Amino acid sequence: MNGKIALVTGSTSGIGLGIARRLAENGCYIVLTGLGDQQTTEKIVQEFESSYSVKVNFVPGDLRDPNSIRQLCERVTELYPDGIDILLNNAGIQHVTPIDEYPVEKWDEMMAINLTAPFYLIRHFLPYMKKKGWGRIINTASQMAVISAPGKAPYSATKAGLVGLTRGVALEAAEYGVTCNAICPGFADTPILDVQVRALSEKMKIPFEEAKHKFFASKHPTQKLVEINQIAGMVLFLCSPDADNVTGSSLAIDGGFSVQ
Repeated sequence: MNGKIALVTGSTSGIGLGIARRLAENGCYIVLTGLGDQQTTEKIVQEFESSYSVKVNFVPGDLRDPNSIRQLCERVTELYPDGIDILLNNAGIQHVTPIDEYPVEKWDEMMAINLTAPFYLIRHFLPYMKKKGWGRIINTASQMAVISAPGKAPYSATKAGLVGLTRGVALEAAEYGVTCNAICPGFADTPILDVQVRALSEKMKIPFEEAKHKFFASKHPTQKLVEINQIAGMVLFLCSPDADNVTGSSLAIDGGFSVQ
C-alpha cells in the first residue's frame, strides 16, 4: 500500500477518520475531506503527519453542491496529476421521519450527499484508475440498503441506490483492474451514534450504556456494536491484492442484523 493515494470523504470524524487512519498506517497518502473548522482540520492533518509519516492534505468540499464537488476534484487532481488510487465514498447523512411527513429539502440533501456525490467523484476519478490499470472504489452503504425501518425509507433508498451504482461500476471497471465494492455497516460505535444514545437516555431516563445496548447493540444477534476499527479492517482487505477478484459485492458488517 506504500505510496497509494486515497481520497476519503467524511474523514474528519467517525468511520471515515478511522478508515483514513488505517490506510495511513499502511503507507497510503491521504486526502481528507469533511466537516470541521480550520482548527479541527489542521489538528487532524498534523496528527497524520506526525503519527504516520505520510503525505496528507485536507481539501474542503460541500458534497451537496456539484460546483463544490468539481472544485474538490480539480484540487485533488492538482495535488496528484495522475489521479488517486483509492476512492472511499464514505460521507453520508440520515434523517428519520415518516414518509408522508418527510421534508422535501431533507430528501434532496440526503440524495445529494449519499448518492449524487459518489457518482460525481467516481465519474471524475475512474478514468485515472483505468489508465493506471489499478484502482479501488469503496462505497459506504448501510444495512438499510437491504432492509429498512419506519422513518428510514428515503435513507434506505439512497443506500440501495449506492449499492446499485456499485454493481454497475464494478462491471464497467473490471477489465481495467479496478474493483468497486460497498460495505454495509450495522449500528457502529461512533460519535454520531452517541448523540442518538444520549437523547434516548435522557428521554427514557435510563443510563447511557443501558440505552446504548437496549436500542442499538441488542438489535445485532452478536449483541455488540460494530467497531470503527473493524470497518477499517474490511476496507484494508478490499484494498489488498487478496481482494483483486472481489468486485460488485455488498459486504455486510452488522453482527447478523440484516439476516434476521
